[in-house]
Amino acid sequence: MRKMWTAVLAVVLALCLFGCGGGVKQEGDNAGVGSDGKVTIEFFGWGDAEELANYQTLVNKFMADNPDIIVSYAGESSTTYMTTLKQRAQALPDIFYMPDYDYLEWVKNNTLKDITEYVSEEELSQLWPQAVDLYHFNRSTKKLGKSEGSKLYGLPKDLGPFTLVYNKSLLDEIITANGLDSNHIYNDLLDPTDPMTWNEFRDLLKSLKYTKGNQKIWGISHYELEAAVYSNNADFFDEGAKNQTITDPRFTEAVQFIADLYLEDDVMPSSDDQASTNGYQRFSAQGCVFSFMGPWDNANFWKTTNFEYDIAPVPYNGENPDAESTAWVGSMAYCIKSNCGKAKTEACIKLAKYLCYNESAQREFYKLGQQVPNIREMANNEYLNDTQGVLANKSPKSRAVWLDTISGTNEKIHGKVRTRYYTLKSDWYGLLTEHFTTENMWSNKNSAASACQSFASTLQAALDAYSAELG
Repeated sequence: MRKMWTAVLAVVLALCLFGCGGGVKQEGDNAGVGSDGKVTIEFFGWGDAEELANYQTLVNKFMADNPDIIVSYAGESSTTYMTTLKQRAQALPDIFYMPDYDYLEWVKNNTLKDITEYVSEEELSQLWPQAVDLYHFNRSTKKLGKSEGSKLYGLPKDLGPFTLVYNKSLLDEIITANGLDSNHIYNDLLDPTDPMTWNEFRDLLKSLKYTKGNQKIWGISHYELEAAVYSNNADFFDEGAKNQTITDPRFTEAVQFIADLYLEDDVMPSSDDQASTNGYQRFSAQGCVFSFMGPWDNANFWKTTNFEYDIAPVPYNGENPDAESTAWVGSMAYCIKSNCGKAKTEACIKLAKYLCYNESAQREFYKLGQQVPNIREMANNEYLNDTQGVLANKSPKSRAVWLDTISGTNEKIHGKVRTRYYTLKSDWYGLLTEHFTTENMWSNKNSAASACQSFASTLQAALDAYSAELG
């Protein structure tokens, strides 16, 4: 496994960004300015067809309001985006998405522009505090987050709570067919303000076993690893990402909970089936009752699904007195290349501010099913209560789950940034999930404790390498 890690690290280093900060000439102040005085900037993002179309709509509105700025917008699939961005290290787009889990590597390598002087505290105060905190970095201490001496290197694109979703139309059908108690399921188990325990969820899934025609309907498409780990008061490493903690019994218990949904309960597809049909595809095709979704999925669901769906808090381990329902919350930032010239930087800042917290743009985004508003006041009032009257007939009804996951105002429902945000590189996470498969943990009785133990040294070696490189 150490050889695997060395090989992967070599590939990553080959694509790495060490030449991005240095070795790339600073653009002149008037770079991008045409003879007509208009500034042209290149904006690069990711998404499916719906998201790309939504962003083009907003970019067009921005250009209409700012006729002196021309935005050349392009995007591609999230699966290839970061590879393309790294390949363009010597000629980056002017402004681009930066996922939370790649942010540390890029900011450490001086690839992102410090935009602190361009944004006031008053402007930032209207946003979710954790979204702003994510994209600060202190070069002296090498620490993430807002602190004395830290600088801001990106404006948040969004906060995306990834929580439990269920096909309500299909669930109603199964409740009737299996003679289940609808009131108990909806009022007790799927209460959007009171999360289920793991045991309650397992019992529910087993009661929903159902065959439609010749098709077996699964209880859940897959289970998010971080949702299980976080909801057992466990983590992948300690604070500062210095020492691995995947051998902690709380961690292995969370992984075993996922495995047993297939091994013991037969309510989740095998790892091979999950690989051939991912959770999004299976849920969209009504091949399962439960899955996971983020706010951005609405953009496509609203146009392609013909069933009602709703969301619920992720379940937690009720046997652990310290466990709480905790979903992962993803994020991205609008970042500007560090060598961007003055004129283009100012144009990029205007675009980033518009997309991040312009009231009209944020309203358009949630109407398009793209995100929870970045503006807290808008999210907690207009979006939650649908004061614009645009969400009344749209799923999900329980939008408050997303807001509670972000804000933590409901003491029973929490959210936490993706674990890869804290490490200099994110490749270790894919190696870990691959290891679970190669160790046959998902397909036989090889325990989670054993699988985690056999990967612990590999993860620790990775964390040591990251710490050394970060300095």
